[in-house]
Amino acid sequence: MRKCPARGFFLAAAVAAFGVAFSACSQAVPSIQFATLRLVYRPSSSEGSERLSFFVLATDDDGFVDLEELYLVNDRSQLYWKLTADDWLVAERSGQTWVGSHSISMSDGGAFPRGVYRALLVDKGGDRAERSLTMDAPVRASRPFPTLNVADGAYRVQSDYPKNLLVAYDASGAAVRNVPLKTKDGKLADLALGSSIRSVALWAEDEASGVAALTDPVPLR
Repeated sequence: MRKCPARGFFLAAAVAAFGVAFSACSQAVPSIQFATLRLVYRPSSSEGSERLSFFVLATDDDGFVDLEELYLVNDRSQLYWKLTADDWLVAERSGQTWVGSHSISMSDGGAFPRGVYRALLVDKGGDRAERSLTMDAPVRASRPFPTLNVADGAYRVQSDYPKNLLVAYDASGAAVRNVPLKTKDGKLADLALGSSIRSVALWAEDEASGVAALTDPVPLR
């Protein structure tokens, strides 16, 4: 993922030029059916540092492999972040394929600008699709950072967020699945995580305000 300061018109012009040069390579135009943008707190301090979770439900009649670049753009602050097939995450939700990242960060480690962003999707032929998003999360966290403890085959969560789930990781560190939590403590065996899972992290979310928190992974063995 690349993160860069850039004027909005410069980025648009560059992508447009790319499309003119390679438009003959693709017969279909990509589409962004839906897009999500959430502020995610990470545990670098007592309040947590900021990341963005940015995903789009993308389609292309030439096939998913025809998608090449995904940009998140904030024109007002002259910032953009670039994702490619080499570094974006692919998530299957209810039979639909989303691409994006949970780890978009500011280069200086500071807070993200609030307001309007653009999602810009480009395929290998240079055709593109665009969609507007808004991120108006509070400047300061309104809830304490959640915690996850795992010991003796049991888990315990401390969280003031209305929605909590475990993110399950395999031995390579890849996120394999999400497991919704009905209770804030219980036995790991009751969650049926599977033998390939080596660690879990807590994802706590307030969907109404577009804010979430993600703890560091905790090893299971």
